[in-house]
Amino acid sequence: MNTSHPRLGLLGFGEAARRLARDFTQAGFTGILAYSRSGARAQPGDPLHQRARAAGVTLVKTVGTLAKKSDIIIVLTPGKSALPALKKIRKYLRPDHLYVDASSNSASNMEKAAALIGNAAKFVDASIMGPVDLMGIKVPFAASGPHAAAFRDLMTPYGMVINVVGVNPGDASAMKLIRSVLMKGLAGLLLETMEAARRRNILDEVIEDCSVTFNDIPFQKIIKRYVGGTAVHCERRIHEMKECLELLHEMGSSDRNTRNTIAMLRDMVKMGMPVKFTSEPDTIHPVIDALIAARDKA
Repeated sequence: MNTSHPRLGLLGFGEAARRLARDFTQAGFTGILAYSRSGARAQPGDPLHQRARAAGVTLVKTVGTLAKKSDIIIVLTPGKSALPALKKIRKYLRPDHLYVDASSNSASNMEKAAALIGNAAKFVDASIMGPVDLMGIKVPFAASGPHAAAFRDLMTPYGMVINVVGVNPGDASAMKLIRSVLMKGLAGLLLETMEAARRRNILDEVIEDCSVTFNDIPFQKIIKRYVGGTAVHCERRIHEMKECLELLHEMGSSDRNTRNTIAMLRDMVKMGMPVKFTSEPDTIHPVIDALIAARDKA
């Protein structure tokens, strides 16, 4: 591989690939190649060719050509297409290839991809952690696997933001999905809270009050406070949440997340958390470890 100016190939050429390619071109890459099934079928003059040229990209007809003329291959196919695409290109890969799978995929599929590649190339599990259409090349990437650091070191000078998060393929994809547990779950909590506030005609007041808490405390401290505090106080908080549930019922408001919270608090009590933790620990690690141990034992 020519690490002074690696040749870049894109496997997949959808919206995300086009935006990244445009930024890669502006960052100094030349001769970027891309392969996609639609691109392989496109005839001269097709709008897809025009969009490719505008991004500084040449569309190629085969994955073999893409592999032959690339040092880094970044996979930007839909998640369901990533493994079939790998099976198609694998025989053309070289041991010096850096094969970066940035499709939106499951951790298990990334593990399968790494096993399928074996020593044919250097595999990197990469997850895009933000909106490419808004952030372009500055969108954060999480990368994992034994070659993740090489990907980071090679591409950071061109403006990419890459955080190495684990030693195993699948760790980066798992991080993205685990993060979604919070982000998408938070949306559900907010919707349930704000619906109740609106039914009571205190929506703006609730928004202001909640914002004061979350604006004034760094989120790392919020995590520590909420996890540690729940372990210590889960038993007495059940009563408060039952009152919340009663109020929601009186207003005819949605209550799914509140019911889940009560169930979670009851589980924490059954696990003996108030006995194990009479005061908030310095970190959340002992709480999470105790929770895992109790669930695994059950």
